[in-house]
Amino acid sequence: MQATPEIVSWTTLNFGAKTLNVCDFDVVVVGAGAAGIAATRALKSAGLSVVCVEASNRVGGRTHTDTETFGVPFDVGAHWMHTEHVNALKEPGLALGLDLYAAPDNSTTYGLEDDAVLWDEVDEIHTAITEAARIDAEIEANTGIPTDRSLADIWQNKGHWSFTAAMAFALSIGRDLPDTSLRDICAWEGGDDWFCRDGFGHLVACTARGLPIKLNTPVTEIKSLADGVEITTATGKIKARSVVVTVSVGVLAEDIIRFDPPLESDRRAALELITMGDYNHAGLLFRPGALPVQPDTWLTYHLEPDANGVARGGGFLCNISSTDLTSFESSGSFSRHLQDAGPESAIEHALETLVGFFGTTVRKAFIKGHATAWRNEPYVRGSYAGAKPGGYTQRAILRQSHAERVHFAGEATHPSQQCSVSGAHLEGIRAAEDVIAQLR
Repeated sequence: MQATPEIVSWTTLNFGAKTLNVCDFDVVVVGAGAAGIAATRALKSAGLSVVCVEASNRVGGRTHTDTETFGVPFDVGAHWMHTEHVNALKEPGLALGLDLYAAPDNSTTYGLEDDAVLWDEVDEIHTAITEAARIDAEIEANTGIPTDRSLADIWQNKGHWSFTAAMAFALSIGRDLPDTSLRDICAWEGGDDWFCRDGFGHLVACTARGLPIKLNTPVTEIKSLADGVEITTATGKIKARSVVVTVSVGVLAEDIIRFDPPLESDRRAALELITMGDYNHAGLLFRPGALPVQPDTWLTYHLEPDANGVARGGGFLCNISSTDLTSFESSGSFSRHLQDAGPESAIEHALETLVGFFGTTVRKAFIKGHATAWRNEPYVRGSYAGAKPGGYTQRAILRQSHAERVHFAGEATHPSQQCSVSGAHLEGIRAAEDVIAQLR
């Protein structure tokens, strides 16, 4: 089992309910996910006094590796290290001595003898997305009228596998095709994927070692003062010269944290267009050899849209890192439907789908399952932030500071690595650099 990464103890730090007359810290970082951890480390390295306050009882945010449920690493959050050539977590993971490796080319599509048929469709759709986004940008530049269609607007059902191919893009952003901004998904930087055998969540948690992080400390209010900020937490108040807020846009949109002065109208409007999507895992543990596929095989199958353009399915990452653990991955409204129906619904749907592929021996070899429900997480409220049609420009607004000393960072604010842990990490560093420049 993996040991919990050591966090600097702040048990002696008594925030209390006192009135503060001097700054307790130069900077407070709100949230100990990938962005918060990166910001805290950068600020500490710059010689500033900093504390990171985290609402939950662990670090990592939407990355978390569970080793208890199945006895092997199970990433209940992010697992894929996307865009390896620019992924900001690759080098730290290697430096930590973790087992990182390129995702093998083991994809297979049930019902297709030649898997290349599907990926040819994916390439065609990618070309169509790129061209449509270029046309929209030209129209906007020539007319001044904002243009940003949905992914569903440019998808054409050209063949038996075309919707299945389109779902490869919808899965990457956690939304249904009609709810996905064409230009936002086109801005996403692609590349090869890598995996961490120890768990991506474990990697992120390891980067928090030695940092001043206070867990179980939810923030309820951030008040801007003439000479700094005052942060109200469940355990008292902290005064600092500046604050970096790394909570999800779901938390911001639901006013779980109050701001004084209130957030600006343009940021409020952005939160209506950059919203949390749904992406969940149903982990299935089998007896050895139950699934006749290679380790880390991405298994897809034929999907068709319903009347609302929604697919009632997903994909499987099989035999993860040479274990007998398989993850069924679903997104958008179907993922939310399974979540609302309860964990057993997602587990049974995944198991029954595999039985349809490989026969009843799969059910006999099934040991146990576990399904995630990220929309129900009180300090998250979804998976990651995607843009609705018309919202691709709003990420820039979300990254702007508020009342001078309140800074924001997270995957939602990165222009080309949105919906990724790497993007969150890079934005945490960017926000820290903004703070450093401001305070010096």
